[in-house]
Formats: sequence, C-alpha cells, structure tokens
Amino acid sequence: MKTTIFKIRNVIHLILFLAPTFLYAQQVDTAAGKIHHWYLSFQYLGITYHPDGGTTPEVYPLKLDENAYFVLNVGVAANIDYVLSKYFFLRFTTSLYKDCAFVTAGCFHLGPRVQYYWKKNGINLGIVPIFSYREDWHQFEEYEDDDFYGDRVSGKWQYRFFPYAIELEYLRRINDHLEFQYSLIPGAPLVFTSLLGVRFRL
Repeated sequence: MKTTIFKIRNVIHLILFLAPTFLYAQQVDTAAGKIHHWYLSFQYLGITYHPDGGTTPEVYPLKLDENAYFVLNVGVAANIDYVLSKYFFLRFTTSLYKDCAFVTAGCFHLGPRVQYYWKKNGINLGIVPIFSYREDWHQFEEYEDDDFYGDRVSGKWQYRFFPYAIELEYLRRINDHLEFQYSLIPGAPLVFTSLLGVRFRL
C-alpha cells in the first residue's frame, strides 16, 4: 500500500511540474474567441461489458445475461477539467459506485488529455494513471483471485494502481454552457465500462 501511495505521489509531482509548460503554451480558441478554463461534469456509471463473460457471474445480482457479458452498475463519476489550450486539458476524476458484485468500489485519476472539436462535436483521449479500489471479493465463496486486482488487499479493500489507463470520450455541444458526454474505458481484455453524463462550463 505504501508503494502504491509513493507511485501516486510521484505521478502527481510530474503532472504539476509539466503543467506550467502547458499553461505557457496556451492558445486562443478561434471558434469561441476565448478559452473557457473550468468545466465540471457528472456521469452515470453505467453498463460494463466483459468480452469473455464475468469471472464470478454467480455473485453478480444485476447481470443482464447468464454469463454476465453485460452487467448494470449503479454509481456516479465526477470530473473537473482545466483547459490548457485548444487541444489540451487536465482532468481530475473520482467515482463511487456499486460494482458487478454490488459492493462499493471507486477510483481516482489525474492527468492530461488531448481534445479536438469540429462543429458541435468533440472527442478527447486520456492515457493517465488511475488508482482503483473495491470491497474485497474474497467475502464470496465463489471468488478466486483474478488478473485485475490479484492478491492486493488492505483490510476489507482490494486495490490497484495502474500507471496508465485509457479513456475515450465523445462530447456533443447542446448550447454554449452544456455538453452531452459519453465515455468508454476499455479495460481490455477483462472489462469495458460505459458512462453517460453532462458537462457544464463554469
């Protein structure tokens, strides 16, 4: 656990070190005439897809099929974005939800993203560090260690720090202050997570 915290601290220090460089390179968004720096978004989390079926489908109460290829999760993710330039922004995300086995889980991540807009549409890509946790699945007799968390356990929690994770996002501008937001987190080959929400300009 201490090693994981040390890694997270190093990643945050690196991001804070690089941030002034991005800020200095700030550009004017010619489409809007001005860069709007702060955005806040909330997303429903969501449906997860397991390409090979769930690892322990017997304990998934909200599975949508027998083998748990699709499972309904119940939770929310919140994002704070700081736009650095027309093509870059920083995002901090936290989430809290009930996972496939309907126990408490969540994550934190912080890092830069690349974005591109055309007309009312936007896409962005983040390849950023993430710290993920959930209540320990060893409470279920059917559970065996999986490749996602393995034997990383602290108290009643399982956890894992990933140096990088991918998130793809599509945005559809509704008006000058509001966007529809769809995100896909491809945790291949085990799970793909979808999130739906709205993004507000502050």
